[in-house]
Amino acid sequence: MELVNLAGAALLLLLVRKLAWCIRWLWCYYHGQETPEPISFLPHRSGKDFDEHVRQAREQDKEA
Repeated sequence: MELVNLAGAALLLLLVRKLAWCIRWLWCYYHGQETPEPISFLPHRSGKDFDEHVRQAREQDKEA
C-alpha cells in the first residue's frame, strides 16, 4: 500500500509541474511575452523522440 501512495504522490508532483508550466505559458502568451519551451510530462525527456517518430512515419507514407 505504501508503494501505491508513493507512486500516486510522484504522479501528482508530475501533474503539478505540467500545470505550472501551462499556467506560465498562458501568462506569457496573453501578456505578449515569449512563451517558454514546451516540456514533456516526464522530466529530462524532450519532444525530439516524438518528432523523430513523426518524421519517420511521414517518410514511410511518402514511400508507400
